[in-house]
Amino acid sequence: MQTVAQTQDAPSAPDAPSAPSAPPRPPSPESVTPKTPGGDADDPTFAALMRLATEPWVNGSDNAQTILVPLADKKNWRGLKIFGKPTRRSFRYGDAYYAAATLLYTPIEGPNDPEACLAKTIDEAMPLAEANGVRIGGRQRIRMNQSVGAEVRPMVIELLEGRIDNLLHRDDYLGALAAYQSFPGTCLVHGFAVVASEHPELAAKVRSRWITEAAPKLAWARKVKQAPEF
Repeated sequence: MQTVAQTQDAPSAPDAPSAPSAPPRPPSPESVTPKTPGGDADDPTFAALMRLATEPWVNGSDNAQTILVPLADKKNWRGLKIFGKPTRRSFRYGDAYYAAATLLYTPIEGPNDPEACLAKTIDEAMPLAEANGVRIGGRQRIRMNQSVGAEVRPMVIELLEGRIDNLLHRDDYLGALAAYQSFPGTCLVHGFAVVASEHPELAAKVRSRWITEAAPKLAWARKVKQAPEF
């Protein structure tokens, strides 16, 4: 009778934990410019978004020097012209459009409240956005308060997800539109968008920071005592 010995493989040793991946090499300070805020980093997009997530806020202004506009890494934002829609002022962050911001100030009829202002802005902006290859996805509305001196005012923010899809490029963006209680008969909106194609979690962090830290600080300059001309 032949005995067949049964063998059992020795248990394999557990896989050694993989070493954490090193963060991308940051840019050299001299390479960071308004054209290329990501500089010569290994991942310029990551580097640019990190600046938006960590650099301090410094006030910019509209063209008429009437609105205070908080900008992270202010020195690396430049003016932007939006065709088809007059704005109080618009900005872009880098030639690659890592982020963009805009100020809208228009007349409004009816209630002097952020909800009506936001509805008017969205109705006017959506056809223009679609005509320029912007496809809007998810939307969510949040309601907050804004402290202006000793006064607490309501503000409304519409969160947006969108994609620019045209012959030149395709990018995903996270955006937000903040509407404010302004002078009677006027509508004031601050818009912001950040590229989210490559680093969506970091882009979400940048937008969340803008919502909690920048949007509530937008305000008319103290010298403005009545509604400016449009």
